[in-house]
Amino acid sequence: MATGTFTGESASGWQTLTFATPVAITAGTTYVASYHAPDGNYSYTTNYFDYPHTAYPLTAPAGNQPPGNGVFAYEPDTSYPVEFSGGTNYWVSPVFAPAG
Repeated sequence: MATGTFTGESASGWQTLTFATPVAITAGTTYVASYHAPDGNYSYTTNYFDYPHTAYPLTAPAGNQPPGNGVFAYEPDTSYPVEFSGGTNYWVSPVFAPAG
């Protein structure tokens, strides 16, 4: 697991967090990318993951069946998201660069 803290973000628009050390991934493994928004203010699109989405070489599988995409947690502190949203996209996207 890798974590980071946003710094220098704007009040609106796309925000990017870069980890201090790249995260190695393994083909065929499912990963979770999430963020904590203690004051709310997050973007979402319902039913976005009714179908898989691919940005080669990554694929976000359909999320209309648990555990699926679009999991969340309403907690005062950071926690691993496990509540099922029925495929809602909360617009957290990994920035992927293949090794080599």
